[in-house]
Amino acid sequence: MKLEYGSSLKGDVSAALRSIKEPEALFFSVASEDMLEHAASEIEKTFPGIPSIGGVGQAYIGKQFYDEGITIIALKDNIRVAADVLEQASVMPMKYIRRLEEAVKTVDGERRTTACFDVCSAGVDVRAVTTLSNYLCPRGFDLAGGTSNSSAVACNGKVYKDACAFFIIKNLKGRIKSYKENIYIQPQGTEKQFMVTEAEPKDYKIRTLENMSAEKVYTSELGISKDKITTQTFKNPFGHVCGSDTYIVSIKGVEPDGSITTFRPANKMDFLTILSMGDYKEVVQDTLSRIQSDLGNVSAVFSVNCLFRYMMFKEDYYWDSYLAEMCRNFSHAGMVGVGEHYNTQFVNQTMCCLASAVSSGKHPRQVR
Repeated sequence: MKLEYGSSLKGDVSAALRSIKEPEALFFSVASEDMLEHAASEIEKTFPGIPSIGGVGQAYIGKQFYDEGITIIALKDNIRVAADVLEQASVMPMKYIRRLEEAVKTVDGERRTTACFDVCSAGVDVRAVTTLSNYLCPRGFDLAGGTSNSSAVACNGKVYKDACAFFIIKNLKGRIKSYKENIYIQPQGTEKQFMVTEAEPKDYKIRTLENMSAEKVYTSELGISKDKITTQTFKNPFGHVCGSDTYIVSIKGVEPDGSITTFRPANKMDFLTILSMGDYKEVVQDTLSRIQSDLGNVSAVFSVNCLFRYMMFKEDYYWDSYLAEMCRNFSHAGMVGVGEHYNTQFVNQTMCCLASAVSSGKHPRQVR
């Protein structure tokens, strides 16, 4: 798989598409939700029948970052792609599971060579990821994706509210695999975990940890005041302990009763820990080494970076260096999301991606 790019800070879809030739699929990101319908329609007119999905958010192409207008990423060369959408994603996405099944059949999906990339409406991640992963993961198909900063997403020229749009991508000449990057660690010398004793998952609210207010536990452990909580999450987010892995839970706000609201729900009896930031430059290098070790000569990485990661890297003057490092040995592009998806999990403050091995051979027939 290779990536080709186009952009327009003015939101000119035709200008953004001008440099793109013979795409197998098109992913686009726009600066605001009111741009979605026009962008989706124009892309479909220019490349009729080519699978396309899109959402709202900032984007990056190689070393360049875009927070205005439209950015379009073309996926091409030795891949087969189908795109569709799960509607009613916050209520019953399973109702549309046949669309996912048909997309996999369309590309003739096979273990290790096939994966899914999705973008969903804000707030529907839990059911969307559960529905996708319950079908994909047992069949050996990886999942990576993220959350649009909007109530709507686009798929194949149309806009859908409360939905999850997805690509099913088959690498015809090698492997394709998902990865996540966690730059936070459990502080050395402590294994302290806190059981969620009262929560409202639907409202993304943690009321108590170990029968104490979530606010009191968090501030006491870190020695900070209540007004510092929402910025402290950049350095010390919660981590949801799940088996041998830990998934990040970002803090959104604090309620008058001491509850903490988050960007990812926590359930009663979940175990949370308070994470600390690791050496993120080293972590990035470890991720790159792991991808190249697994797949060999990697051709492209298609990713979602959390908005909080972007903000933190920007504040530390690392964002530009990060983009340069990511595209040093292969094509790299993606979007800044307000949530990230990795196989069975919906996570925060994370980078998730699909990495594809080098492909070669004849240009494949386009499949929708």
